[in-house]
Amino acid sequence: MISIRFIPIFEDKEFTDAVNEYQQIWEVEGSRIVNALKKLTGLSFMENRIAVVVYEGVSFSGRTPNDVMKLRASYSTDVKKATIVHELSHRLLFSLKNRPDMDEHQIINLFLYDVWVDLYGENFATEMVEIEKKRDEKYQKAWDWALNLSKEQRADKFTELLK
Repeated sequence: MISIRFIPIFEDKEFTDAVNEYQQIWEVEGSRIVNALKKLTGLSFMENRIAVVVYEGVSFSGRTPNDVMKLRASYSTDVKKATIVHELSHRLLFSLKNRPDMDEHQIINLFLYDVWVDLYGENFATEMVEIEKKRDEKYQKAWDWALNLSKEQRADKFTELLK
């Protein structure tokens, strides 16, 4: 199991409350999240501990296993859950020796929707895709590309990328 330490950027009630909510999500669902990611990708995390700064800004996985992850404080509970899974998906790709030369969101979207479905159901996954698509054109393009493939095609494409 990965140990995650959530840290507020400032000693501010807004951030402390968000830290507590992220921590509660992780305590209740962390094992399920990690297991679902491993099951659907066949990959393992390179790290056992992750420091996460909770702040009011764009969520970010970090660029290396030693980087701090950053998560937005003001998200709803469901979006917090989805974002933890999304950012951990990026970190899971750190274990790839030969990273494919394609947009990283296209890569994670080959399995992220299916992980969300496995964890929280199809309605949740569909709602989170719609939220992500509104964030940025690259998110929209990556989701449109991935979801034009069937679940089996996404899995086959991801397996092909691992070779």
